[in-house]
Amino acid sequence: MFMLKLSYWTDKNRGMKVVIKKYNHRRIEPKWQKFWAAHQIFKADSNDQRPKYYALDMFAYPSGDGLHTGHPRGYTATDILARYHRMLGYNVMRPVGWDAFGLPAENYAIKVGQPPAKLTKVNIARFSKQVRSLGFAYDWDREVNTSDPSYYKWTQWIFKVLYDNGYAYQKEAYANWCPKDQTVLANEQVENGCCYRCGAEVEQKKLKQWFFKITDFADELAHHADKLDWPESTKTGQRNWVGRSEGAALQFKIKETELKIEVFTTRPDTLFGATYLVLAPEHHFVKSLTKSEYKSVVEEYVAATKKKSSLDRTMAKEKTGVFTGSWAINPATGQDIPIWIADYVLTDYGTGAIMAVPAHDDRDHEFATKYKLPIVEVVASDQEELPYIGHGQLINSGKFTGQLSSSVGSDMAEAFGGKITVQYKLHDWLISRQRYWGAPIPVIHLADGGVRCVDVEDLPVKLPMDVDFKPTGESPLALSKKFQSGVAKKYGKGARRELDTMDTFVCSSWYFLRYCDPHNDKEFAGAESLKYWMPVDLYIGGAEHTNGHLLYARFITKVLHKLGYINFDEPFLKLRHQGLILGTDGEKMSKSKGNVVNPDEVVEAFGADALRMYEMFMGPFDQSLPWSTAGIEGVRRFLNRVWSLKPVAKAPETDRAIHKLIKKVTDDIEQMKFNTVVSSCMEFVNLAIDRGITKPTLEKLVMLMAPMAPHLAEEIHQKLGYDQSIFTSAWPKFNPDWLVDETVTVAIQINGKLRSTLSVAPTASEDEVRDLAVALPGLASHLEGKQIVQSHYVPGRIINLIVK
Repeated sequence: MFMLKLSYWTDKNRGMKVVIKKYNHRRIEPKWQKFWAAHQIFKADSNDQRPKYYALDMFAYPSGDGLHTGHPRGYTATDILARYHRMLGYNVMRPVGWDAFGLPAENYAIKVGQPPAKLTKVNIARFSKQVRSLGFAYDWDREVNTSDPSYYKWTQWIFKVLYDNGYAYQKEAYANWCPKDQTVLANEQVENGCCYRCGAEVEQKKLKQWFFKITDFADELAHHADKLDWPESTKTGQRNWVGRSEGAALQFKIKETELKIEVFTTRPDTLFGATYLVLAPEHHFVKSLTKSEYKSVVEEYVAATKKKSSLDRTMAKEKTGVFTGSWAINPATGQDIPIWIADYVLTDYGTGAIMAVPAHDDRDHEFATKYKLPIVEVVASDQEELPYIGHGQLINSGKFTGQLSSSVGSDMAEAFGGKITVQYKLHDWLISRQRYWGAPIPVIHLADGGVRCVDVEDLPVKLPMDVDFKPTGESPLALSKKFQSGVAKKYGKGARRELDTMDTFVCSSWYFLRYCDPHNDKEFAGAESLKYWMPVDLYIGGAEHTNGHLLYARFITKVLHKLGYINFDEPFLKLRHQGLILGTDGEKMSKSKGNVVNPDEVVEAFGADALRMYEMFMGPFDQSLPWSTAGIEGVRRFLNRVWSLKPVAKAPETDRAIHKLIKKVTDDIEQMKFNTVVSSCMEFVNLAIDRGITKPTLEKLVMLMAPMAPHLAEEIHQKLGYDQSIFTSAWPKFNPDWLVDETVTVAIQINGKLRSTLSVAPTASEDEVRDLAVALPGLASHLEGKQIVQSHYVPGRIINLIVK
């Protein structure tokens, strides 16, 4: 348990310690939280005519563990910007909600033997209590919960819109399979070959799955990021994930058959150097191409590949493969080249087949060297050893010999029946999950094998409660009797519902739209509300969502825009990532490491304002920094000092200095330099304690501090005679004339050596400063008998007198 130390300051003028009256956060903070709720201070009005400001935190997942002190850092930053813009006169919306579906809740439910719906309700209540205790300016009337049928009805409606317009489809494909969670994972949910949730090693499994056609928007997702105010690293991460590659599609005839294998290559200029083909072990031609004498070896290799993740395959130090026994014909040379399979080729990139040019590709060269395959150099270089992966003059390339490889790719591809095309690393979004706790996919499988979506009037397709949700590899919905009730009557004999549920990322890919009109039961959100509130002006959350949530949210937005449902194609205008708050040991907070700091205890000991302000003061917002109890104690002592300020009749120095503070705080909040906002306020309070502070200046100070320490600011504001919330006040303005110091200190140098200092007006000329410097008694000994031949003056800082 934290202990709060007695605070005091030293009065230098009287040479004594003065005990500061302690700010009673346990009484004051609940008081103002109740006041804000009762008066709906932070309620957003869609009919308001003021300019809007939509500030949003990334969707919170209500785990059973509750918040730790890392969570409030991002929430506090959003809160500061929301409160600041409210005081600037904006109609601010800051909604709150819960990303309640998903594996963690289901796994915890299995562990404790209780339904996830019940546990989620308890967790949401706990989270709500915690975030309310921190005083965040949420509009609780807009609260949403993804596991509520009134929400996932519209998640299912979005699925139907995508399906009806050709953006959702089902196919059989190899998928990432988590053996522990017994469900499929999207590529974005595999980290270093393991499940992003439980850490189990991911396997490959062939299943019939539902996909969203995110690849239709690959170019937009890659290029439209340029216009967004996002961290450059995040935009680059998304471009790289999309992975646009320009190249050529070439066809190789399989010897002694009528079949052809299509390959994609980014280097069609090296076609004459292709000495073998490599197929991914999953390629659909593998079985038909494998000769009987190679069958057992190939089958064994394919089986072993299924146990490896895509990352393991591409990052393997040693390349492996097996020969199929079949041969293809190089269309450029007419030569027979062997067809191999190797796990470093992936079926979901390009065509799942490559032409291997070992003289000019690292992986191909390593493979060819290992298996003693031909290596033919076709691009000349000065390198002593192959492979050479650069461009140059072509050699051994028929009629193209002598031409530059960098300019001949298109001509060579077309000369041998190929075509220039574009491929992407990005794959369609796999949304099927063989688990219970998610939104049911609103699809009906008909008796004749056809598929159709549920009619709109039958939405939502509710998640049944009569389910044993322990994972078996098959969706638990298959065990529900109620789930299929009435389906055959409505959709025909033999009709049945789809048993998979949707990836929880589908729920979070559009929640920011629902916040605009959360009680609308006729549509996902009204057009006027969307037009007024969207796009989101400020979005704050973790950088770990770069290739998951952020990409999916942009995709759904672009689909709805293309289909005419919304008038914007990017959801988040400005995005910022908060750095992590680490444990006191410098490691990421984790229960297993025992370094988690509970915010409930911190709020109890120091108060919500101290926690909020400390997390902003720790350092630059985007940097990860360790928690320090000593640090929050210092911030709490500072709040006590603010609480102790008593207005005096006259205090000209602070009356003037407040204008510099207003400008500094305003600029720094705009730039999200919250640590310097706090430090600047601390410096000013030191001055106010030393020189005094008038009531008008104290009013301005608490307004500047209100976004960071709202409870303290409200209480002092009330003590100063105001009965309205401080957040109905206008943000203070500075007087530009008072930003200039009355005097500045100029260093006096003689021949480059510091000899004295001088206080002058900021507007003093070089001649005036020089004359005043010469008159200083302390410089007489340095100037006696010498002549000033030159001077150099840096206005307001330094003057150097050159003497002989």
